[in-house]
Amino acid sequence: MSVKKLWAEIRKILEKGRGYKLASKLTEKKDIVEAIFQKSSSRIFVYITNKKLSVQHVRRVKRAMEESNCNEGLIATIREATPQARKEAEALDIEIIDIRQPLIYIFDHWLVPKHRVLSPEEAKEVIRKYAGGDHQLAYRIFPKILTSDPAVRILKAKPGQIIEIRRTVPPLEELVKKYGKETGKEIYQLLKRLIPSGEEIYYRIVVEE
Repeated sequence: MSVKKLWAEIRKILEKGRGYKLASKLTEKKDIVEAIFQKSSSRIFVYITNKKLSVQHVRRVKRAMEESNCNEGLIATIREATPQARKEAEALDIEIIDIRQPLIYIFDHWLVPKHRVLSPEEAKEVIRKYAGGDHQLAYRIFPKILTSDPAVRILKAKPGQIIEIRRTVPPLEELVKKYGKETGKEIYQLLKRLIPSGEEIYYRIVVEE
């Protein structure tokens, strides 16, 4: 994967997955991209490279975060991060995406259902409905989803949060427009068999791996 393609995936993860908007693209070269994304008062400094990540890269991003008034950081590389760099990033609460822990935006695929993190109020209502308001019971009986799951990483969900998973059958016209007449019809028929009711909603609690 090139830096350009990795940048496209990171941008989709932040914009479509986490609700950020691109505030400023600081650098765009063949081997590096630097940008700032913002959501309300939260600002994230993004550094993408084709180099192996070292501790120096992590510290450089930390300085850039401070200079740019960013409270979050994300480093992505088409190669890998050294164990020392990973440890340093974890200590500084900077997210790393590399060849050992890759991540792409999976929600564009028709087989992947929609995922979203419930708000505290929504989670409280779901627990009331299915576990009588007992959080401990909900933790025991609700299906689990690991923090390492790609969907959880895209949404950056935290342990204890509840994710709503909604699988639907899109209109045939939408699928035909996106995939073409024959493929669109095949996908539609397959989804109709998988989801006879047209829509399924279920919940999972995020847990540490």
